Amino acid sequence: MHLKRFRCFGTGPNSGNEALVIFQRGSSEWSVAERQKFAAEQKANACVFINTMEDGIGPCVLDFYYPHARSPLCLHASLAAAHYMQTHHVAEYSGSALTSMSKQVLTFAHAGNELHISVEPDHVKRPAPTIGAVAELLGCTESAIKTPAAIASIGSPKLLVEMVSPEALYTLRPHLNGIVAWGKGAAVSGIYAYAHREMNQYEGRNFNHLEESLEDAATGVAAGALSVLLARNIILHQGVMLGNRCQISASNCDGLISVGGLVYEA
Repeated sequence: MHLKRFRCFGTGPNSGNEALVIFQRGSSEWSVAERQKFAAEQKANACVFINTMEDGIGPCVLDFYYPHARSPLCLHASLAAAHYMQTHHVAEYSGSALTSMSKQVLTFAHAGNELHISVEPDHVKRPAPTIGAVAELLGCTESAIKTPAAIASIGSPKLLVEMVSPEALYTLRPHLNGIVAWGKGAAVSGIYAYAHREMNQYEGRNFNHLEESLEDAATGVAAGALSVLLARNIILHQGVMLGNRCQISASNCDGLISVGGLVYEA
């Protein structure tokens, strides 16, 4: 077993959302519960286990864990895994991977200094909570929310909530336990609150952890979901309040959603 930490979606080598890559050749003897326990002990926003097929034929398989839960997809951890497989010359890696939970195909490519991942968008038909219910979860007034919330997904559904301004975004004091409990019942991976800056520039905050200190500095699945919802190419800024500025690009390329950013070893 080999471990390596990466920072993804940062604006430079000293910023970004941290992911721990765990490479295990062949199938793992660890159970899901053992992987979850390991992830909770690592002090990383996400862990991704890379497994290869027993016969060496077929794509590598990525299994994602947050400190509190397993996830069907985590894009910053996916980019970390792809960077690891490329730089460590994993023989089974050929530019794509398969997710463990949903068997989703992930395709990777470089665009300048950035590493991008392409996925098919999901067609989600789930009702969103009322503005009043969302305001209660976010700890804000209804007037701070600009438009009705909506659910969109590129593999891990997000409840997307537009705030009236970046200032309204900064002042949110969400009820994290309530959000996680609601998400489990609704099969939605938390709330992503965002605000429009200018042109195609947006800023956001992700609420999908039980501890305030684990707020994401960058959330790739939310950037992709937001690009789907808005039907436009976007640049998403995140981590400003955390002193960890991140930037994610998301675009529609021939029906696939491409999400990318910088990746550095931590």
